[in-house]
Amino acid sequence: MANVTSLGIGSGIDLESLVTAYVNAEAVPQEIRLQEKEDRLSLELSGVGSFKSSLSSFNDILEKLTDADSLNKQTVTSSSTDISVTTNGFASNGSFSIEVEQLAQGSRLQSEATAGVSPFTSASDVVGDGVLTFDAGDGVDSFDVTITGTETLSDIRDKINENEDNFGVVANIISTDAGTFLTYSSTITGAANGLTVTTSDGSLDAISTNLSEEQSAEDGILLVDGNKITQETNEYKNVIEDVTITASKVNTGSPATLSIAQDQENGSTLINEFIAGYNLMMDDLTGLAAPKQGRLAFDPNVRQVKQQMADITLQAITTAVGGIDSLSDIGLELDSDGKLKISTFTSENIPSGQERLSDALENNLSEVGELFASSGGIATQMSELIDNYIASDGVLTQRTEILTERVSDIDDEWSTLEDRLRSLEERLRSQFTFLDTTVSQYNATSTWLASSLANITPQKDN
Repeated sequence: MANVTSLGIGSGIDLESLVTAYVNAEAVPQEIRLQEKEDRLSLELSGVGSFKSSLSSFNDILEKLTDADSLNKQTVTSSSTDISVTTNGFASNGSFSIEVEQLAQGSRLQSEATAGVSPFTSASDVVGDGVLTFDAGDGVDSFDVTITGTETLSDIRDKINENEDNFGVVANIISTDAGTFLTYSSTITGAANGLTVTTSDGSLDAISTNLSEEQSAEDGILLVDGNKITQETNEYKNVIEDVTITASKVNTGSPATLSIAQDQENGSTLINEFIAGYNLMMDDLTGLAAPKQGRLAFDPNVRQVKQQMADITLQAITTAVGGIDSLSDIGLELDSDGKLKISTFTSENIPSGQERLSDALENNLSEVGELFASSGGIATQMSELIDNYIASDGVLTQRTEILTERVSDIDDEWSTLEDRLRSLEERLRSQFTFLDTTVSQYNATSTWLASSLANITPQKDN
């Protein structure tokens, strides 16, 4: 605020202090009110942000469990790098002998040579005009390349490699003592997919119809426990049901041993991660809603989420396809603090929680997956509940937007208060300036009268 230090100099009254006192009397209660309002809204906004973050973190864990296949992990080992193996999680356990008798391969062709000598001397040689047609598999895969008489071997190579319809032919130029050769290698494997190159013009025969075959297209041959499988590629899907084997090296006489087993540790890890994530979320919400220190003390949204989550954990699902339809069936329960744990209770007829969990993961893994991931499963219900709060149109998202807008509005209230105080100060200064001037004039008149009266000589009586 402006400070006019000359105010009161005429009257001798401390009018500056009076202005300050009046302005402060108006300002202080309003400033305290606005600051408390801003602090309260900012605290609530911070609490809602932590609320959303906690739900989102738990939802990341739930997303794994809403995929039934996430529990169906298997350990696949091979005694040799000659093969690589993957499963979809549903393969039967077992051990198999895998022998690669022959790798599938594509054709490799080379430009014409007479008595081993190429008609080309360098990559800059030109050939002729016409169209080259590349084919593999009796027209199943084919494309054309148009060649002009001014294009060099390098130009032709680039045209082939860059052709948008190229199905997998790689052209290269090799310069040797016997001359320069144009080669074609096909990535299309299998004996029925030999590469052929034909032309519409005889001037291109040297790089098409008169090619020599340096490598023939062949099928892959795999032996599984002595059983022969022949196919066009080196990737063998479902030769062993739900298993994909990729051969990379011939190992005739030295077969690789393939072992498949259910990964129980994966399931146990996911369940324990679910328990820990649930409990961490509940701790977060309890802290946020704490009566004295919580940023969202007594908040109805927090109370509602905690209750709904507890209800989901306790109820049996209606979409179970087997005997497992509740968390209790896999040994999980809520303790007195509302936390999930693996039950320690056991009796003659009831196995412990850990025993129930281990048995379910070993013998009923698909049912455990349904318990969490089916349309009415535990993880599905919890994830849908969380989405109701944190999605773009969710309760907490809308609440955040409203709080943010209200905090922003306080800036306008501060500006309005500042304008009002400035106006008040200006009005007071105007009034006190008038008072100061008036009193100063009266003081001047008083001084003049006193001086005049003092100069009057009293007359003596005769």
